[in-house]
Formats: sequence, C-alpha cells, structure tokens
Amino acid sequence: MTVLDQGQRFFFECNGYLVLPDVLDARQLDALRAVCDEAEQCWRADASLAGVRRHDLDQVMAIVEYDELFFTMLTYPPVFGAVRELLGPDISLLDHDYFITPPGATIHKGWHYDESFPNVYHPRSRLMIKVFYVLHDIPADGGGTVMLPGSHSFAPGWTLPNPPVPEDMPASVRMNLRAGCAYFMAGRLFHSVGNNLSARQRKLLIYTYGHKWMRTWDGYEPSERVQSWARTPMERQLLGLTDPYGRNAGWEEKEREESLEAIAEALE
Repeated sequence: MTVLDQGQRFFFECNGYLVLPDVLDARQLDALRAVCDEAEQCWRADASLAGVRRHDLDQVMAIVEYDELFFTMLTYPPVFGAVRELLGPDISLLDHDYFITPPGATIHKGWHYDESFPNVYHPRSRLMIKVFYVLHDIPADGGGTVMLPGSHSFAPGWTLPNPPVPEDMPASVRMNLRAGCAYFMAGRLFHSVGNNLSARQRKLLIYTYGHKWMRTWDGYEPSERVQSWARTPMERQLLGLTDPYGRNAGWEEKEREESLEAIAEALE
C-alpha cells in the first residue's frame, strides 16, 4: 500500500517539496495546540532549556521531550508514510522543533538549504526530508516558508541570488497554508523564512528525518523517558535505538493501525 499517488511523487521529484492538505482534523489541531502552548510556557519559564531566543524567532528545541503526543506524531501515517516512501525503509529521526515567528519579524537575505555535507555529493540520493505541520492559518503576509522549486537538484557551488526580501526571489513559492496542512521538503531545497508582516504568530511543528546510519543531531538525543515511549520496532529505529546497519523495521498495515491507535489514545 502506497501513500503518495503518481502525481504527488512526480511533483516532489521535480520540485523538491510537497503540500499535504488537511492532514489534521479539528480535534488533533486542538490537542497539538494545547501541548505546544504548555511546552512554550515551560520553555519560556526556564532559560536553561535548549532553543533559540531572538527577536525574530523562538525555537523550542527537541520538542518531543515535552509531551508524548509529539512523540506519537513521529509516525503519523498520512505524513510519515509519505516521507518513508521517499527516504526508504531505513528512515530515522534527526531533529525536532517548535518554531514561533512573532508578528513583525523580518528576515534579511535568508536563503539557504539544510543538508550540507562537505566533500559529499550524491546528486541522485536523498539524505534528509523536513516536515512542517501548520498549527494556525498562515496568511499571505504571515511569514510562511518561501521555497525555490527544483533547487534541490542544483550542484554544490551554485550561485543563487539572495535578495534582501526573501519573497523577491524569482520563481519562488510561499507556504501560506491553512491550519491542519502539512508540507515537507528535500534537505537540499533552497528556502527561507518569510517576513511575518501580519498581526499573528506563525507556529510550526517540525520533524527532520534522515537515515538510521546518520547520527541524531547534537542536542536531540532522546532522554530515557522518550526512549520508554518507543514500543514498536519502527519507533525504536526512529530514535536511533537499533543497529544502524541491521535489518530495517517494518511499516505494514499493522504498524500503521498501531500508530493511529496510539495517537487516538494520546488525544483522550
């Protein structure tokens, strides 16, 4: 059973990103917003907790550590199933964050890509995919991610214009999406945070997936508490708790049903 249809797969291969509309219903959104608010409150109250605290961005680092619902979302079938099809069965988790962009935040020359491995270039390989869950509507001027379609296939050293206003990049597209949507992009896709000229915060739940032979990013190593939540072989593989060169965990109908049941249980 595949998650992506032929058109979606072709679009991703050509453009390096894909939008999955309305993957979260109202109940799921309410639950995620609630735990995000609790995590943010805890993070703001303790300056020792890891993250980024800037005038233009708040990043609650290692968000999975804050609530088991964040953990169950690692294998949310409508999204995880699609990412696994694109990365392969050796999928693993590299990082996870909660991003808050305040009203009025502006970005100057913000174009970049996330997947940078010096002296390693595999133009036909896919090493990373970053997933974004949209928790609140993002209007056209709300600072949605700006992407350059097809740039994931550019060779290293490609000279890219970096206009002062990210939205002025020629041929770029904005992720101004409604709450409940998700989108993901290849690790080598050029992108930028947009300027949030709206009166509302932009809030995104983010998971980055790679391969199990890749080390979890520093600062995202799972605590013993998070490790105790991993009940299936796939969950253990995602946390880096299995042999990186051993047999891959399965993801069949049984595993997908178990994942949905775990999410339903977490929502109760």
